[in-house]
Amino acid sequence: MAMNPHTYTRMIGLLKIGLPLLALAVLGTVFLITTDDGFDPGFTFSQAEFDALESGSFLDNPQINGKTENGDIFSLTADRIVPESRDMQRIIASDLVSNFDFSTGKSAEIIADTAEILMREQLLVFPDGARIITSDGYDGTLATLTANLATGAISGEMIEADGPLGHISAEIFHISSIGDGSNENRVLSFEKTVRVTLNTAE
Repeated sequence: MAMNPHTYTRMIGLLKIGLPLLALAVLGTVFLITTDDGFDPGFTFSQAEFDALESGSFLDNPQINGKTENGDIFSLTADRIVPESRDMQRIIASDLVSNFDFSTGKSAEIIADTAEILMREQLLVFPDGARIITSDGYDGTLATLTANLATGAISGEMIEADGPLGHISAEIFHISSIGDGSNENRVLSFEKTVRVTLNTAE
């Protein structure tokens, strides 16, 4: 059956409007957005994830990716994340694994049963402690740990770790940036009541 010219023209007009809108809708599910400019360029949720969290719901097995202002790449994988309130300023994550690939080539993995994502402060907080594994060869546990998702700095309290030197314990632990530009480096440091049991050759 031949299509009425008027119907055909109307369909073409609708497609000209509908297809770009459909494309925008699809792109909205691919590109990531954020409600807090402070996380630019990196801490984001997809539109669908954002809508679910804003409604007070939860997300199972989310994968959250981002980048710090220094170019460090991080990824967060959790069993579940739940907003503590509708304003989404504090999000609770369970069974979290976070990976930081620093622009200097070093990396760190943080594993914990519970963590808090503080949106406004751009912090990932582990109030009940965590395990940290670094590319420098250290594997340790801490009583508390905080990762700054804007700068990539990581600090914690009461660390017990095994590494290249042997066993190290300290009240304060840091992964911080030294220098800038091409001279920038990520340095592990231990402070306050540092105790080291050196590895000795057999």
